[in-house]
Amino acid sequence: MVISTRARPPRREGVVYTHITTRDYLNTLFFYRKIAFMVFVWTIVIGTVIGLMQKPQYRAEARLLTLLAGYYNQSSVNDGTTSQPVEGQLVSIEAQILNSSELHRAVLKTLLGPNATRKQMSDELLAFEKHFHLQQDDLASTISLFYTDTNPKRAADMLNRILAEYFLERAAIFTSGRVSSLAERRDVVRAQLDKLNANMVAFQTKYGIVSIEDQIAHAVALQGLIRQRKLENNGALAQDRSSLASLLTSAKDVPATILLFSDNGEAARTLDTMQLSQLQLEARRADLASRYMKTSPFVKQIDRQIKALHVAISQQKEKLIGVERYGHNAYYDTVQDRLSVVSSNIKGEIARQKELEDQLKLADAGLQSLIGAANELSQMQTDRNILTESLRSLSRQVELASIDRIQADSASSTNVRVIQAPFPPAQPINPLSMFIAASVVAGIVLPALTILVLVSLRETFLSPEQVERVIALPVLSAPVTPRAKRQRRWLGLRRKKPEATKLPGTYPSRILYGRTITAIDTSSDALTKLVMMVSFNDNEGLLEIVQGLAAELERRSSRPILVLDMASTPDAPPLYGIPNDNGELPWLFGDGESRSDTPAPEKDALKLLEFLPVAGHDIMVARPREGTLTLTPHETTTLFDTLRARHDYVVVHAPPVSRSFIGVENARLADATILAVRAEKTRKPVVLGLKEQIQEAGGWIVGVVLTHRKSYIPAFIYRFL
Repeated sequence: MVISTRARPPRREGVVYTHITTRDYLNTLFFYRKIAFMVFVWTIVIGTVIGLMQKPQYRAEARLLTLLAGYYNQSSVNDGTTSQPVEGQLVSIEAQILNSSELHRAVLKTLLGPNATRKQMSDELLAFEKHFHLQQDDLASTISLFYTDTNPKRAADMLNRILAEYFLERAAIFTSGRVSSLAERRDVVRAQLDKLNANMVAFQTKYGIVSIEDQIAHAVALQGLIRQRKLENNGALAQDRSSLASLLTSAKDVPATILLFSDNGEAARTLDTMQLSQLQLEARRADLASRYMKTSPFVKQIDRQIKALHVAISQQKEKLIGVERYGHNAYYDTVQDRLSVVSSNIKGEIARQKELEDQLKLADAGLQSLIGAANELSQMQTDRNILTESLRSLSRQVELASIDRIQADSASSTNVRVIQAPFPPAQPINPLSMFIAASVVAGIVLPALTILVLVSLRETFLSPEQVERVIALPVLSAPVTPRAKRQRRWLGLRRKKPEATKLPGTYPSRILYGRTITAIDTSSDALTKLVMMVSFNDNEGLLEIVQGLAAELERRSSRPILVLDMASTPDAPPLYGIPNDNGELPWLFGDGESRSDTPAPEKDALKLLEFLPVAGHDIMVARPREGTLTLTPHETTTLFDTLRARHDYVVVHAPPVSRSFIGVENARLADATILAVRAEKTRKPVVLGLKEQIQEAGGWIVGVVLTHRKSYIPAFIYRFL
């Protein structure tokens, strides 16, 4: 096994192209345009045929209005207001009657007669319900009835029969036994009311009730007055007791005899005279002190006189004598009288307190008795009011039921009114234009669904973008097959007469193979490049790709371009044709460079190959002499190295993988491997498997060439993209 040491750029694994453009959608649409057009045409044709085969259907219509009256106006309130039903309630009730099977059977009995069998009735009922339709409008309180038939008069007649049976049946439903039942309930309520009135009279007589509210108010006022008097008496009693305690305390200090008179006036006058003299001496001393010094005889003399007078005043105070007289205390008698009055008041207030407590207990008992009687009487009055209201409501319902029973036979006097009577319709409901319009809509929808299903099932490629998204490899070349040469597809022709097949000289090879050559040149750092061209089947268009690539490469090399043909088989004509009289092979592409005179190599490794020049090109085609080339891996490596030494570019046309695995095995020896994928033919799993096999074998895939690609989008649309 030979391990290549040539430097290669790092692999980009996991590259996924997920962007879908408008061009992809348009490619898919125009690719399936024939199928979509056929589905569209057949849908319109089938819809038109169905419309022509259908008989005209006529639909008669009737409309009813439901009013809040009659059977439904049964409120028990007598103050002029009536309870409002829930929105749509009345309409739903009437719709249930109109849509009931019993009503439909009653209508069919009038048509089939009483002798109809059960099977006939069931079949007719199914057909009737198929043609009958009902619609209700809750907001407008209306019911719309529809009956469809091929005969317009019969459709209107069926609606008339339905309405007639409907009014009879609803009258029987609402009025059957209603008057007698309501009258019986009214009599029961009246008997209960009479019994309750008698009980109330006996109760009022027993408890002496005239006006229970006034009696309770009088009892409450009396109880409040007694309680007030009791509180006032308690306050007076507490006050007198406090006064008595205070008087007793004060009386202890009041004596019966008190001092009446005490006189010491003469001694006091003498003392006052001496004090006046003292003041005069002090005034004189102050005068002398202001004129003389303290040591002056005058001042000292005055000081001795003042001191002597102080001693005399003190002695005189000790000798003062007063005269006293005692007698009877009159306040003592007043206190004793006050004590007697307070004691008597306390005894009276205690007696009054006991009497008021007894009166308060009697008032409380009477009030509680009145409250209990008032509660019981109030319950009796509530029951009487309920019974009275029930009696009034039942009496009113009896009257209304009697009126409804009288009105039951007439449709114009009930609360359900016919506001649109059935009339034979003039226009059918299934015109041909409706079927044509429906078929046009279906013709637009069905092709879209068909294309969606076909796209989900398709496993082939239509555009380079799809190839890049699925395979995660760049598309190096994707030539477009011209529409004018669709019958002779130059990318897929078998070469029975190669000399007669030639492409126009203006074939844009540089545009088609520019990216391919760039990918080959950048695939490795080797001076010479060996390119392995691999396809899965014979009809992938690889031959034309190799010829165009070789014709483009000769402009980039000073030595001949070598094409190694390993795909030719002994039992078939050579892929690159038979040499002419000059020993040169024909070529599909236009004029090239002059052929060099470099002789073919004579090495042993190349003796198995036959080298043939190409007319008008500097290209050599090497193919096995015996039809097949079977070499060991070492011999293959030696052969490739020898070819590299003689040529700048070696293009190996490997046999299809479906026939031989040589191309995959030797891909590791090539600088670049290119896959050929045919549009609309090669399946996605096949290409993915081939890619995985080459990568596992060590090959370096630089890109994909998409062959037999066609332009599906018209030019006047494509120019806007």
